[in-house]
Amino acid sequence: MLKQLSILLLLCAIAVGFTLILTPLVRRLMTCLGAIDQPDPRRVNRVPIPRGGGLAVILSFFITLTIAFFGWHELFLASPLYPILPWFCSGAVILLIVGLADDLRGVPPFVKLMAQILSALLLCYGGARFMLPHFLGDWTTSPCVYVPLTVIWYIGVINAFNLIDGLDGLSSGLAIIATLGLVGILFFFTPNVVPLASIILIGTLLGFLRYNYHPATIFLGDTGSLFLGLLLATFTLITRSEDAFLLTMGLSILCIGIPLIDTFLAILRRTLRYALYKVQGESPEGGIMVADRAHIHHRLLNIAKGNQRLAVWGLYGLAMALVVLGFLSVSLRLSQATIFIVGFLAFATVIFRTMTTVELWNIGKIFSRPGARNISRRLSIPYYILTDCIILSGSFAFLYWLLYEYLPAFSAAEVVNLFMWYTVPIIVTLVIAQAYTRIWGRCTRKDAFMLLFAVGIGSLISHILVCYIFQGVAPKLLIFHILWTLILSLPLIFCRDLKTIFLQWLTSAENRRLSKESLTDPSIERILFYGAGLNLRAYITLREGNVTTNRETLLGILDDNLGLRGRIFHDLPIIGTLEHLQDPEVLQTLRPTKIIVTTPAIGEERLAEIRQFCREHAITLTRCSLIEESLPL
Repeated sequence: MLKQLSILLLLCAIAVGFTLILTPLVRRLMTCLGAIDQPDPRRVNRVPIPRGGGLAVILSFFITLTIAFFGWHELFLASPLYPILPWFCSGAVILLIVGLADDLRGVPPFVKLMAQILSALLLCYGGARFMLPHFLGDWTTSPCVYVPLTVIWYIGVINAFNLIDGLDGLSSGLAIIATLGLVGILFFFTPNVVPLASIILIGTLLGFLRYNYHPATIFLGDTGSLFLGLLLATFTLITRSEDAFLLTMGLSILCIGIPLIDTFLAILRRTLRYALYKVQGESPEGGIMVADRAHIHHRLLNIAKGNQRLAVWGLYGLAMALVVLGFLSVSLRLSQATIFIVGFLAFATVIFRTMTTVELWNIGKIFSRPGARNISRRLSIPYYILTDCIILSGSFAFLYWLLYEYLPAFSAAEVVNLFMWYTVPIIVTLVIAQAYTRIWGRCTRKDAFMLLFAVGIGSLISHILVCYIFQGVAPKLLIFHILWTLILSLPLIFCRDLKTIFLQWLTSAENRRLSKESLTDPSIERILFYGAGLNLRAYITLREGNVTTNRETLLGILDDNLGLRGRIFHDLPIIGTLEHLQDPEVLQTLRPTKIIVTTPAIGEERLAEIRQFCREHAITLTRCSLIEESLPL
């Protein structure tokens, strides 16, 4: 073992040396050929920098691999890459040609996609296949299943590393972290396999980082990013263990998590942008193929105020955290599903936190437009029915998995029968309670109570039917039924209020953003309300429907009821009375430009005091109220 480790470290050092020698030569070659990255508004480099440095990475990788073949042949044969090496070389040559052509002259996206598909098909034929676990059934071994999955996997990973290559040293560093994670998977699950190619790749990238780390003197370009994506997509497929497919594949996905998250967000963002053009009646521009400056690394660069090293190390840390989290979940696992539960939560946290500034904002724009609201109303009933079916199915499957050891032994047909008896009565009671005709975006507490009542009645009916049909085992289903009734109501209500919750959250987030901008932008009004009542609730509800067009920030509420001071009303703090606002420190902190009187019960004397205060401090004063008036017939 020690001898193998010494040889691997030696090969890593050889790869570093070759890359250090070849990269300056490739940089000079690319400069002569005109493969230069010119500065533009979408790029972060401020001076022309040669691209195509991936050629040095590829040459160093294959030269070191050749040395290993002749110098340590037995070790080379133990590498998991060896059985598919001819097919991998063929795919790498195809992407090398396309990548070089793109770095030199530019290649249409369709041509690059076709090259990726061809490379994926070659490797799939050679044996690097995305095979689903065998316990799902014999259908997983059909080429109609694993070929499309393999092609999708390769396209996703290759483009993930192509899209993430936007900052100095980012793609190379993330590839090193991902490869280290994949090496850990090999040692953890198949210690007899030698990660020779992985170690060589790490050495190659370490050598390239000498020239690619900020301030970079050469970029990977498509030549390198396409190759890295192909190699890491292959590593993930050949490092998986058939005995622990869920764990090894889940860990592999976590290892390359950051590029995959960025790719997912890019597709979502550009699709939303295309849909937004359509909703606004404008001409769509290119769909998901149009590049932008909203990738994860661009956003971190803005947070780091242009400090590339800080942004890159932030993503390095996030990638390492995902890898460590994956291995911790494996070492502490209670079942093979743990890795996917933990991984999903990690991915969901990163995705949601990253989406808040662009993707969710575009969704809010689509939802808050009148035309989009009309469309969503027409789709509301199918949406409710679909989500209810998903929630019922998911809840049943989760409870059955959770209580499997305590439940009687059911055949597959009996499980399906049990599922139908548990779900159909609830659907029927929801229909009777008019749960599918209510406007849940404007629901009342009564609507929520009616839904809970319908779920309770439906659960009671289902339990009576199950007790009658499954007489011998009904007592053993009591715990199942109690948990079924308890956990079902919350997601049913949540899916109906999801849009309202989302728009309210978006309104709050936008208000915080405008509050900061208004300190330097005088065009943004800073508003205080006088009176926490129904008029203010109506004003805020109207504002939530137009969240993406607001140019005002809501600071808080004044109210003469001293008992309300310090409490929260629709995410707005109740500051106190007018006398509290007259405190110079409070006034300097808030700096309001407008006060809106929303209480109809304010007296003339108090209104005069507010007018006097607004005159003294150059604050605009308005009134907002709900007025009923007679109309001529």
